Order: sequence, then structure tokens, then C-alpha cells
Amino acid sequence: MYRDLHDPGLAPGNGGFLTALGRPDFNVFYDAGTLILIGAKKSAPFGDADCWLAAQNLMLTAHAMGLGTCCIGCSLTAFSIPEVRAELSIPNDVAITAAIVVGTPAESPGATGRKPPAILSWKKPVARRR
Repeated sequence: MYRDLHDPGLAPGNGGFLTALGRPDFNVFYDAGTLILIGAKKSAPFGDADCWLAAQNLMLTAHAMGLGTCCIGCSLTAFSIPEVRAELSIPNDVAITAAIVVGTPAESPGATGRKPPAILSWKKPVARRR
């Protein structure tokens, strides 16, 4: 339903997203029954990495249980607004890194194609002999 929101061909400049936000029937959270916010203390040295690892595990587990998930990255800015943080009881020392909706999928999408992996390597420079 929302797959084309970020397609630049649909609306030059914003991919149709800003237009969709203005529609009363649009729900950025896909009408999912659950929204899970994953955050870490702002002082945590690897907080973002830990949050994304937790998000991946959550999404893989949900999939194994037959549930659908989606990261809603465009909503992250809202969780920095003081009124939203207060409403959701988000502590001031916590930064929200991932917003994930979980629910029963409306449709079962087919398998997607995969691009071949890009293999990068680094070779230690050979010391020059003098």
C-alpha cells in the first residue's frame, strides 16, 4: 500500500510522502497493532549499534512467529519532540534509535530478488626495500 511513497518518480522532490502525510486515511504506522521503540542512553558508547542489533533480532523473531514488521525511520524525529517524549514517558537521557511496527500482515509478499554481494578487501601495503 505504501511501497511507492519514496519513489521519486511519483512526485518530484518528495516521492509522494509529504502528500500522503496530508491525507486523513494515511497512517505512517500501517495501522499495526503494536509500535516498539528501541532506545539507549545517550551516553552509551555503542548505543545505536546495540539498538539496531536488538531491532534485527526482534524483527527476525516476529517473522518466525508469522508476524510482519517494518522499521518506521521517518517517525524518529517525532520522538525528539518534548511533548511526545512526555506523553510516551521516554526518559530525557534516552535516544530512540528504532521505531518498529509489529502486526499481522495484510498480504504475504513474495520473495524478493537479491543483488550479488560486493566483496571488498584490503591488502596491507608491501614495504619498499631501500
